[in-house]
Amino acid sequence: MADPITAQLAKISQAASKQGFEIQFNNLQNSLIKRFNSEVEKIEDSSTIDHKVKALQKESARLASALPVLEQYRVNNQNNYSQLDRISDDLADLRALINDDNTVTADEVTAFTELRDKIAARANNLFIFVHPDINDGNIIPRFKDSVPDFEAITPVAGSLDGDNAGLLDALDEFITQASVAATVTSNTVSTTLDLESKVQQEFSNADTELLSLTFEEKERRQQEIDDLKVDLGNTLRAISLSFEINSELATQLNSALTAPVPAPGSVLNMFT
Repeated sequence: MADPITAQLAKISQAASKQGFEIQFNNLQNSLIKRFNSEVEKIEDSSTIDHKVKALQKESARLASALPVLEQYRVNNQNNYSQLDRISDDLADLRALINDDNTVTADEVTAFTELRDKIAARANNLFIFVHPDINDGNIIPRFKDSVPDFEAITPVAGSLDGDNAGLLDALDEFITQASVAATVTSNTVSTTLDLESKVQQEFSNADTELLSLTFEEKERRQQEIDDLKVDLGNTLRAISLSFEINSELATQLNSALTAPVPAPGSVLNMFT
């Protein structure tokens, strides 16, 4: 027969054990949650792509700053090309002034001189632009260096092949230089435009890669946090299940130590 005192002590022990577990469980749960929050902060502050992100941000900034410089360089060269185009047209008119026959008249000399000076002024007003990534062969400075020789071309009234010998050759040389300057400047504009497109594409690629890396990093962090949540839940469930098993064992032990009580009216009450 079970000892009533032992049974009563078992009940008291079970009740105390249950209360103690609840306190320990709450303390442990709070400790685990604090540790979880600390780990989450570490994950959010961590990054496996910092060096890549910084490199891409630096490259994006470089490309972004390069675009307006290229655009301005292209526009400036377009303006120069427009002036060179007008110079070429004026040079064609200048040559036609004394190319009809072998005689140069005083009126032709006056018209030639006026148009020559106009062309020279336009040529001297061309601007010189440079870009570290584009080589135009210094075409504008070289062309402007030829202007003094052009200004020195001065016809006189008389015969073209006698009194003005060499005039057409000197004029044709300057016309060739103007044509080369216009062609090179036009090519420079095209080259700059191509480089602008390339820089824009590189900027777009860097921006896309940066967004992709940022998204992947966000996904990685979220996955690590989700894994921590799963680990925390599993740990708390394991602790709770362990207590439930121990509590059930204690209950069964307590039942074994407690004497059975006959139901009211039972014949067994005669023996108690």
